Amino acid sequence: MANTRTRRTQAERTAQTRRAVLDATIDALVEVGFRAVTTTDVAHRARVSIGALLHHFPTKSDLLCAAVAHSFDRSVEEYREVMPRPDPSADQVDIAIELLWSMYQRPTYTAWQELWTAARTDAELAAAVVDIDRKVMAAIERGYTEMFPAEGDSRSAPVVLHLLFALFDGLAMSRSIPGYEPYPTAAVIAAVKGIVRPLVTHSREDRERNRENHELFIR
Repeated sequence: MANTRTRRTQAERTAQTRRAVLDATIDALVEVGFRAVTTTDVAHRARVSIGALLHHFPTKSDLLCAAVAHSFDRSVEEYREVMPRPDPSADQVDIAIELLWSMYQRPTYTAWQELWTAARTDAELAAAVVDIDRKVMAAIERGYTEMFPAEGDSRSAPVVLHLLFALFDGLAMSRSIPGYEPYPTAAVIAAVKGIVRPLVTHSREDRERNRENHELFIR
């Protein structure tokens, strides 16, 4: 029987090795934290030699900066996986907020927190983190623009999304110590939905329903 397996090209092997190393770096950031990440541990996790790792990333800084860009690629992939297909009958505000919050509970975000904290005192890492953060926000904004087409005061949409980013960043950080949850997360998310809904829905029926919901919420 003829061997039908297709031999990988050098470029494919290189790409696979790089992805394995960067995935391993993200895993290490989640499991042991920024300070404890070593190239030796990453190579072991990726099942590659130290020489192969250093060939692609000569320094730890090179590795971590590349991991920042890789975290963006993973975030976009994960976002597309969970992004629902449009359903006019579904509550779009509920879907949007639950979707965004789900992104903050994934390992990729935990790794991102580690990189963000470390970037405060590392100028090279900070430049990479800021660049990727802007790209991630822009990618999510495009998705939410599709879910909530501009109607009425279109200026409110990006502001609402930025409000959610800020709130969820803080909520996720408060839950970063295993076993400790200082705020009732479910109640906070429910309150956020009640606050945000009137800001992103525009039809007459929606406005009336949101006014009633808001009155009930503040009683």
